[in-house]
Amino acid sequence: MPKFIIQDGYRHIGEFSIPEGKTTIGRGDTATFRLKQDKGISRLHCQVMRTKDKVTIEDLNSRNGTFVNSMPIHVPIELRHLDTVQINNILLSYSEDDDKNENTNHDMAPQKSEKDNIDFLVSIVEKLKNNISKVVRGKDDVITKVLIAFLCDGHVLLEDVPGVGKTKLARTLARSLRTVFKRIQFTPDMLPNDITGVSIFNEAIHGFSFIPGPIFGNVILADEINRGTPRVQSSLLESMAEGKVTVDSVSHILNKPFFVIATQNPADFHGTYPLPEAQLDRFLMKLNMGYPDEDAEIDILNNQMTEDPINHIERVTNSNEILLCQNIVRNIHVSPQVKNYIVTLVRETRKHPAFIYGASPRASLALMRASQCQAAMNGRDHVLPRDARDLAVDVLSHRLPLRLQARAEWNNSTNVLQSIIEHLPMERWEKIK
Repeated sequence: MPKFIIQDGYRHIGEFSIPEGKTTIGRGDTATFRLKQDKGISRLHCQVMRTKDKVTIEDLNSRNGTFVNSMPIHVPIELRHLDTVQINNILLSYSEDDDKNENTNHDMAPQKSEKDNIDFLVSIVEKLKNNISKVVRGKDDVITKVLIAFLCDGHVLLEDVPGVGKTKLARTLARSLRTVFKRIQFTPDMLPNDITGVSIFNEAIHGFSFIPGPIFGNVILADEINRGTPRVQSSLLESMAEGKVTVDSVSHILNKPFFVIATQNPADFHGTYPLPEAQLDRFLMKLNMGYPDEDAEIDILNNQMTEDPINHIERVTNSNEILLCQNIVRNIHVSPQVKNYIVTLVRETRKHPAFIYGASPRASLALMRASQCQAAMNGRDHVLPRDARDLAVDVLSHRLPLRLQARAEWNNSTNVLQSIIEHLPMERWEKIK
């Protein structure tokens, strides 16, 4: 059942399940859902109408007005997941019915044939891309690669200067899904328990109760991850690698899908801690947002002049459909020749004198999985060598630290990788079907 999560000021004070039909909200005795006695709240302040899965809200000529996502409403509007309704000092966060996951888009469930499966994945990807591009303008390539990491059951690291849309991209993806979204803002004074959770003594049961941390969600935004200390950064290792969290010797399994989309500022920024190599290796891809071009930046100004477009984002898919897509990706055919190309490329990184060490077998697996996803997103049931070639830099570069002596010749690992790819005779693998 859809519900409101009620917050008074900064205090969480309860929840209210929205029944079918009309529900009036106010401080009066005749209101279905009574709020506290506050002169800023009218006796009948607003009305909520629920018809099956559709919930609309309408202001009833209240004294101070009803605000949805900080915008005053004058006509009935439909609520979307995570919309915030403000009534004087009371905040009502709207949460859609989780049971809708079982009943959504049954007509689009994948069929037995491979073509139907791939068509299903392509349709889900198109919905997500179109949704995200309404908010994040001029970054279609980055959006596509983030979705590749997501559908590979991997994680992605976005690195760039502040203000180019890293957090906005993560929030928009989360709002496009019918899943649990959590955000972790990393700071130097954080402790690992601030992420994983903590056990506290519960007098009611005369024992300890576990209070889950923000890592317990489906889409996790780890914002400015390199502003946390190495101890805090390492607390993500187990959850990203194994999908579970261990606190006080007790393991807690994380629900799937589980996707960490982390943002970080360049290493030379003040107050940043470089991510350890083991942590970097858990990210399937490392991407750079980059500045938008002139037309895209003008479009951003026009698009956000009156309000944030993220408030109008629809939820276009759910966790079940994402899990189905991830299963489809794993079943995309990879020929021995393509596997040979991936292994050859990875082994070349181990021989190159510019790197301290080469890419690991985990990197080979990540490149194969990403190639499978790109092939499926392009409507193919098999991987081509160019799929691996196109994604190699994004999947491998952050796993390959440069030697100090090599930095005079090479700007970064990306340049070395591009040189390796150019010198591999692609024709040798492209001729093989």
